Amino acid sequence: MREELNRLCSQFIRNRDMVKSTFGWENTYMYPVSAAIFTDKRMDAEADKLLWCRDILKENTGIFSNFRSTAKLAIISMMATDTDPENRLMKAIEVYNRLKEHFLSSDYRTLTSLVIADLVAVDQYAEMASRTRKIYNLMKSE
Repeated sequence: MREELNRLCSQFIRNRDMVKSTFGWENTYMYPVSAAIFTDKRMDAEADKLLWCRDILKENTGIFSNFRSTAKLAIISMMATDTDPENRLMKAIEVYNRLKEHFLSSDYRTLTSLVIADLVAVDQYAEMASRTRKIYNLMKSE
């Protein structure tokens, strides 16, 4: 147990340092978030893949897109843990557009869209977006 914890801590630190050296001008609070994304998947962050995912993000989103805001580094890291980062982004954008019908613009919507795209079949995106709003309204009323 202790060896596993030491291994995960070391991996987290390596991942944080790799992300920080690759994206030196990003929000410093996002380095540990990105490191946690990789460590949770038991993966090592790779500069080339991170930069490739950044380029995919730039090619497929506008300059003022919420996908390129504060959560950009987390989104790039989530893409980099996938075997097909471009497809993962396309699915997330589709979910994002469905959520746009029910929610105002926010960084949270971008992250939510990535999570939903991972968990839900493509043909259920519209239903899940509507259901997400209903759950949000229930929480808000409480």
